[in-house]
Amino acid sequence: MSGVNFLGSASGLPLNELVTTLVGVERDSKLSRINTAKTKLESSLSGVGRLKSALSAFRDAVTKLSTNELNKRTATVIQPTDNKTYVEASASSRATIANFDIKVQQLASGSRLESTDGTFSSADDVISTTAGTLTFAADDKTFDVEVTAGMTLNELRQAINAKSDNFGVNANIINGGGTVGTKLVLTSDITGDGNDLVISNNNAELNAVSSVAGGLNIATPAQNAIIQIDGITATNSSNTFTNAIQEIELKVLAVTPDGNNARLDIGMDTDATKEKIDKFISTYNALVDQVSSLTKPRTLAADGKTVSSEGGALAGDSLPRNIMTQLRGILGGNFEEADEGMSTLYAMGITFTKEGKLEISTSTEFGNDSGQQRFDKALASNYDSIANLFGGEKGLSKTLDNYVKEFTQSGGIIATREQTIRSQISENSKDLEAANRYIASYEETLRKRYTALDSLLGQMNNMASTVTSQLASLPGFKVQSS
Repeated sequence: MSGVNFLGSASGLPLNELVTTLVGVERDSKLSRINTAKTKLESSLSGVGRLKSALSAFRDAVTKLSTNELNKRTATVIQPTDNKTYVEASASSRATIANFDIKVQQLASGSRLESTDGTFSSADDVISTTAGTLTFAADDKTFDVEVTAGMTLNELRQAINAKSDNFGVNANIINGGGTVGTKLVLTSDITGDGNDLVISNNNAELNAVSSVAGGLNIATPAQNAIIQIDGITATNSSNTFTNAIQEIELKVLAVTPDGNNARLDIGMDTDATKEKIDKFISTYNALVDQVSSLTKPRTLAADGKTVSSEGGALAGDSLPRNIMTQLRGILGGNFEEADEGMSTLYAMGITFTKEGKLEISTSTEFGNDSGQQRFDKALASNYDSIANLFGGEKGLSKTLDNYVKEFTQSGGIIATREQTIRSQISENSKDLEAANRYIASYEETLRKRYTALDSLLGQMNNMASTVTSQLASLPGFKVQSS
């Protein structure tokens, strides 16, 4: 502001310092409350975000405890020889624990067609002087190739391979020479007995490249895959057998050597189950730690006045405590639809610590089995019952997920809380802008007033000096020093 640095120069009083002090006092009184509210709101928003993140991590771990995830089976294939894969397998969670002997007698394959010996002498031979259409079919799939007048054998090969709707027909040319000449060879990816590639034509000039007209012969027919499972023969049109063994998928890749079969072992994936349960426990305990940090109260020093530790971002907020109360109730409950003897977390070895965390304890206090012993026994003897406890329709996983998602989902309780806090922060910013405008106006008003006062005092000083000077010039007048 113009003239600010000269305030008080006329009167000689420290008016600039006075205005600065008054403005500072007003600024502190107005902005202190607003800035304190802003800090608290931003801390609350951060705290709610951390709570939501911890709940989301816990929910992710919970969803991995559904039945299909928790009671998975392992399908281990012992191959007949090293360094070669003959059979691959996977099993659903409903597969029975068992062992099987797998012999691969024959792989499924598609058909192979060849042109008659001596029909063509080179890849540049013209197959037709007029236009026509070749139709390729196998199983229920078809596609057409338009033959143009003067098309060569090599151009036909390229046209077949380039068709966008080609279902798996590969065209090649083999130059045999001699009486064999140049042969058109077609292979089909459509496997299974009776699914031979059939090529028909609508132009007699194309008979040489038509299987219907006899120009192409079936060199190798399409065939089924044949395997033996514990001596029982199973066939399939493809090399992937679905439910040849119930709830198990087999993929055969090579014929097994005579007298040396593959072995399939279906077992329980206890390592994966233990890993998911450990993750469930650790994410819940991380949630407990997060809530404890967010809700811890402010602590004072021995003098009862000095703050020795600030409180958590959500200290005094009932939301996180209510969430944890409900979660502990769910985790400690009995799930009636679970299998008998395995309807609580305690039954499978999971208990609460004094701090409210979950653990699988190794303690055998009071002569009872430890949590670890109960857990190991459950994995060995009640594997599917564990999955039912967590993954049943009214099991622990779904119950927890339904509860937690009310807080973490879009538009949920926490999202609504975050929106409310952001609105309050926005209003706080408006209050701060208004307060700053008021302080600026207040300072301007003060400076105007004190500038006027400074000017008046300056004039009075000047007048006093003039009067004193005039009086001093009178005969016999003596100015008394003060």
